[in-house]
Amino acid sequence: MKNVAPTHRLNRRSRDFLIAAAVVFLIGAALAVAGISLHVFSLVVPFNRGFAIYDLTRKGLLSVGMGVSFVSMLMALRAVSWKTDNALAWQLGELLAQQLDRQFVFIRNISERSLGYIDAALVSKHGVLVLRITKRKGEYYNVGGDWLRRGRNGKWHPMSWNPTRDAVADAMKLKEYLQDYQLAAAPVYAAVVFTREAPDLQLKLQAPAIPVVRARGLIRDLQDSYFADDRLDAGTVQQVVNLLYH
Repeated sequence: MKNVAPTHRLNRRSRDFLIAAAVVFLIGAALAVAGISLHVFSLVVPFNRGFAIYDLTRKGLLSVGMGVSFVSMLMALRAVSWKTDNALAWQLGELLAQQLDRQFVFIRNISERSLGYIDAALVSKHGVLVLRITKRKGEYYNVGGDWLRRGRNGKWHPMSWNPTRDAVADAMKLKEYLQDYQLAAAPVYAAVVFTREAPDLQLKLQAPAIPVVRARGLIRDLQDSYFADDRLDAGTVQQVVNLLYH
């Protein structure tokens, strides 16, 4: 199995974002310099009727310039901290690579402007499997699409974090994305993957809306769903891989 990530594309996006941050900074700096210059070299005397507008203009230029410059710094920080890989997804890919042949392609850390972010997707003749991967510890209870966690007092509490909802949303976005590129024939599945094992993780499932599996049991637990049938020809598989990876 191929375990890959589109790091070259993400590195290019980071570089482009850094260049954009530099351009925004120059614009902000120019506005700020203009505002400062109008303070140092006053072109309108205080008793002139237009002084109030003049003063408001130079203060506005200075404030906007400083604000734009600050935004550019945030953009630069985002550019240099852009996550080009997902270590947790890489570990899962390495685990799956021990059991799957090279007809399978595991693409991790997928990030597209029109698609959003996806932890990983397994692409093969069986279709596309979208994975939401977590290393959380604790005791969880999944009922349909709802999640509960057992607290220290032994009681179950509803969770704001819902991996089922996240995985389904990722799968729906990916399905729409593939349709935009005339790949609607590619079936898209979703699953939640926990990388922890007992005793760190305890899972209780009741009619889960989508499969919830442990990393080591992913292939076994999806034999009756994702791995059950061949649904795509080799050409379509390659088209999907090219779209998500290149």
